[in-house]
Amino acid sequence: MNQRRLITALITALGAGGALAQAARVMARSSDGTPAFATREAFAFGLIGDLPYFETDEQNLASLIEDMNADGLECVIHVGDIKTSMEPCTDALYARRKALLERSAHPLILLPGDNDWTDCHRTPSGGYDPRERLAALRKLFWSTPYALGKPEAMQRRASRPERQADCPENVRWRIGSVHFVALHVVGSSNGLNKYPGSRSEFEWRESANRAWLSDSLSLALRSQADALVLAIHGNPGFQRTPAPGYSGFMQSLQDLVQAFQQPILLLHGDSHRYRVDRPLRDANGQTVEHLTRIECFGAPMTQSWVRIAYDPLLPARFRVSAMHVRPRTVP
Repeated sequence: MNQRRLITALITALGAGGALAQAARVMARSSDGTPAFATREAFAFGLIGDLPYFETDEQNLASLIEDMNADGLECVIHVGDIKTSMEPCTDALYARRKALLERSAHPLILLPGDNDWTDCHRTPSGGYDPRERLAALRKLFWSTPYALGKPEAMQRRASRPERQADCPENVRWRIGSVHFVALHVVGSSNGLNKYPGSRSEFEWRESANRAWLSDSLSLALRSQADALVLAIHGNPGFQRTPAPGYSGFMQSLQDLVQAFQQPILLLHGDSHRYRVDRPLRDANGQTVEHLTRIECFGAPMTQSWVRIAYDPLLPARFRVSAMHVRPRTVP
């Protein structure tokens, strides 16, 4: 029996409150001192994305946030697209959407979406340089380690978010023994060949993503993480031949599922279709059973959010629920 199973059996046999059980929890630490089994406690978090798409959607997002505020969530993840590609990519619009997201009573982690910057070169979006708009977003949303909403609430059970130095929208954190990792992978072919200069930006971001995911995987393995949650915006597709712009990510995902054999969630948005499935196949065409994909609702389904509960006693570790609310008027 390995150390982890021995500790599990010891805590179960002695009861959660016994002195020896407490000592066993102290033993259950990884080489870097991070509690491993000791923090395998149930919790829940929320998932939203691809909203608001228009000003009229802001009322529905306010209702979603109010509904999530009433739930005992540890955090909320917005996987990106806080605007439609038909809206101008102005500083004023970004600031208004940020103020709305700041209503969250829970720490809210925001990822970038393609509408938020790569599509800003389009005429309806204002004809901006997407790289300049990405720089503006980084300054507004990701210039500090903290989440939106109530970041101090994240300190109750979660680790402080850590951002990648040159790509700060890439972020990771832990809640107990579950590791969360966010990567900058967006819709519209991940921004590849979408505007002048996009290829060099894409290649740089691909390299940053690989380094961030590799380092995050090493941390999860050293900490004996019980599960891993990976969040991106774009739907990478799960064809045998990856769609343009996603081949690098899909290779990294295949490497990840081979190295980390505990349950993995892949969260994304982009195609606006709520679903929970196991779409990844290995080299032999077999379903990768320990990876579950969850795609959130998106516009026009702006009155629904996804509640994801972690339970260490469940074989799959996670239970997923679709939540629906009635819209309210923004005061």
